[in-house]
Amino acid sequence: MKNFLSLLALVLFAAIFSTTANAQSATMDKMDKMDAKHGETMMADKADYTVIKLSQSEGVYNTESLTLAPGKYVFEVTNLEVDKGLGFYLQDATEAQVANSGVAALVEKGKTQRTGVVTLTEGTYQYSCPLNPTPHYTLTVK
Repeated sequence: MKNFLSLLALVLFAAIFSTTANAQSATMDKMDKMDAKHGETMMADKADYTVIKLSQSEGVYNTESLTLAPGKYVFEVTNLEVDKGLGFYLQDATEAQVANSGVAALVEKGKTQRTGVVTLTEGTYQYSCPLNPTPHYTLTVK
């Protein structure tokens, strides 16, 4: 009888352990699927915009004009050799600053900063750096 009870306890323990392991496995599978879905979403978000790389030297942007298609863009500004912090200013045809087009912090020498995601529609824009200062350069969206 003692052996029977020990065997019964062992079978019960194995059944409980198996159920717990299956539940944990199902939970992990669900979490993996959520992570995969999250990863796909994050990748899709990144693909929603194009990065435009611009660099500044003393008194100039090294790209003097841009022609882009309508869409979403992030402007990446690099300070190549200017000894002070720089900025980025994007204006529409009314000379108003375009939403999300400012860099988060001044771009120090040898550093790079990005703007937020900027939505551009057909038209003519101007970009410049008031801190360097640079001329106004043309950005055409068509």
